[in-house]
Amino acid sequence: MKKKQPIRYNEVVSVITIPRPLRERLGDDGVDALIAVINESNLRSRDDLATKNDISRVELRMESIKSDLELKIESNKSETLKWMFIFWAGQLVAFFAMLKAFLK
Repeated sequence: MKKKQPIRYNEVVSVITIPRPLRERLGDDGVDALIAVINESNLRSRDDLATKNDISRVELRMESIKSDLELKIESNKSETLKWMFIFWAGQLVAFFAMLKAFLK
């Protein structure tokens, strides 16, 4: 006697009808095996779709994080440039003040 696979309750169970000539040709064991193969194929397809969906979600989240990071980098670049300009201006003022003091 074959062990039956447990039914996954969170999935939709479809009814597969095997035509009579195929049932007669395959026999009960053959029909059961054919249905098991079809069901397993359907489950794999669903699992593959779920995996692809999860991967798509991760990729979308990564794109969102990437764009947020790019915005923060741009903001930091402009902030750094502003402070660098202030520093250079201060250095020039100090340099010219020292130059003026030495030339007197």
